[in-house]
Amino acid sequence: MRRMMRSLFPMTLLCALGLFGCQQGGDGPAQARAAELENAAGIKILISGAGELGPDQVHAISQSVEGKAQDVGAAMVRLKKEDGEAEATIEIELWGNGLPESAALVSQLKGDFAELADAQISVVNLEPGTGPKPLAVEVDEEATPEEAKHQIIEALKADGVEGEIDVQVEDDENGRRVEVKVEKHEDIEE
Repeated sequence: MRRMMRSLFPMTLLCALGLFGCQQGGDGPAQARAAELENAAGIKILISGAGELGPDQVHAISQSVEGKAQDVGAAMVRLKKEDGEAEATIEIELWGNGLPESAALVSQLKGDFAELADAQISVVNLEPGTGPKPLAVEVDEEATPEEAKHQIIEALKADGVEGEIDVQVEDDENGRRVEVKVEKHEDIEE
């Protein structure tokens, strides 16, 4: 049996000018962003042999990878650990535009994080259109960030999203930015 801890660290989903998924109506910037991201390319970074990394270290690594891309639409982090193994394998997937080049990314990660110096790191390009499908979540346009947060959490739960859901909603001069973090632990038999 393999124990898989799947943590979806901050996924910047459909962040641009609209809200996560959609505001009321169907032709706004969020819908255009959703269509764009549905066809975006992706990369998967696999990291093994890095020793036992804590959640803060894994989060810092995933944020560093995300920061090297021009336009990230979705990011996902999985920690996979076999029973009896001392360390987990980290999988990071990014979907968007202007994603970092593989060889440069590996050398940057090894240089930026001492704990990755001896790790095995590989980067796989993922075909456009094979990424996560954006969820359509309707949120009242007049909702405050706190109200929007609660509406998004309830909609995700209603759509069957399981695990600990954390939503951050920020309004600024560029519009509304939404980050969703879902943490889920599950046992997988192979």
